[in-house]
Amino acid sequence: RRLLQVSSRERVHLRAHPFIPDANGPRRHRQMGVNNTEMWNNLGLCCFYSSQYDISLSCFERALELADDGNMADVWYNVGQVAVGIGDVSLAYQAFKIATSVDSAHAESFNCIGVLELRKQNVEAAQANFATAQKLAPYLFEPFYNSALLAYKMGNFQDAFLQVSSALGVYPGHSDSLELKRTLSNIFSVL
Repeated sequence: RRLLQVSSRERVHLRAHPFIPDANGPRRHRQMGVNNTEMWNNLGLCCFYSSQYDISLSCFERALELADDGNMADVWYNVGQVAVGIGDVSLAYQAFKIATSVDSAHAESFNCIGVLELRKQNVEAAQANFATAQKLAPYLFEPFYNSALLAYKMGNFQDAFLQVSSALGVYPGHSDSLELKRTLSNIFSVL
């Protein structure tokens, strides 16, 4: 009976404070029988978004210790996202590369590598990574939008129009894609 009360209390705490991790959070989860990669991965993200960076990295370390080939790429992807968030582009690049080495079909990581390559002025590498992400996951709009924006900036308006149309086919309400398509339509109407 006492265990039932503690579990109920913990459930109330988790519902009342789902995004406020604390030092006792991991212990509480383990007491409730949850100790897996996904829990540590999500806890790491929660800590990051609540600006508890030191705890966040510890959570990701634990997630990587528990990870297997089926979920390790997702952990590395999230490490890369956190690295981008704190401005460590080198760590982000390494994390995304590791994610793609663990899972060669991790489209989200290929898209992020493309963005980072573009920041380094490696246009061909960026295009190749966007194309890989598009082939692996045609349900993601980001690689299509990023490719469209790159083509637009390079003056390849026809390719940009095709890519942004693909992005809008996946996510019709994406405001940046809608704006880019309007801009391209205006350019075409002048030509």
